[in-house]
Amino acid sequence: MQVSIAVPSRNYARYLDSCLSSLRTQTHTDFEVLIADGGSTDHSLEIINRFCAEDSRFQLVSTEDSGQADAIDKAFRVARGEVFCYLNADDLFLCCDALQAVVDAFESYQDIHLISAEGYYVDASGKYLKPVRLRYHPLDNVGWMKYRSAVLQPATFWRRHVYRDLPFDKDMHFVFDAQFFYRAYCHYSWLSIPKVVAGYRLHEENKSVTVRPIRILELAKFEQFKFGRLSPRASYLLVIYGLVRIATRIPVAGRYLTRAIYIIVNSLSFATAYRLPSI
Repeated sequence: MQVSIAVPSRNYARYLDSCLSSLRTQTHTDFEVLIADGGSTDHSLEIINRFCAEDSRFQLVSTEDSGQADAIDKAFRVARGEVFCYLNADDLFLCCDALQAVVDAFESYQDIHLISAEGYYVDASGKYLKPVRLRYHPLDNVGWMKYRSAVLQPATFWRRHVYRDLPFDKDMHFVFDAQFFYRAYCHYSWLSIPKVVAGYRLHEENKSVTVRPIRILELAKFEQFKFGRLSPRASYLLVIYGLVRIATRIPVAGRYLTRAIYIIVNSLSFATAYRLPSI
């Protein structure tokens, strides 16, 4: 069973070697790594070209794109594998049998379409920080996916036809993966396996942990997708978007105001069991 791994990359040279090396050492050898570089100006292309020259399973498929979702889509358009996943250039697999464990699970459970494994947070230097625990609310479960799409992306894999039926929304740049996983949850069967496979790197440039107005606006659009254009959840996030947009324009103090908004909004979300959305 061949696995196609898309690697979107842009100016992450300091992490890229670790990412690609974690793929090259996999014990399951039937895979392809499809790298989409978004116009890196550091030495990322040197690293990519070296891996491609040394191992025919690595391929540079594009050198420009309109964003992360478009980069991954360019890779998946030429993918030949039966199983898809994507690994951001700053993330990595933590064990050599990550792909083997996933392939074994897919072969054992023929009626399963998506598989999620487990992972650890790692810092910029690669040091293990703590296990990723996305469902930390005592009542949270996979049935709450509509209220909170808690999925560990670098440890999640799906059969080829899932992406064919539910391609990424390339107009989204921050929550395209959450929308994809939510749609997949609504249409396909999902299995979680208790194996640590992925390292999710935490650093100052993580898109998913930064408080940006444009990201909050996309979250509001995602709520409209799930609950309708007039959804109170979407309207709530549009108000938060406006507040954060104002805060980011305030010199010095705006940074602290933005952080305060982030803490308050996410605390309210947790207290309401995510019936108020988080950011």
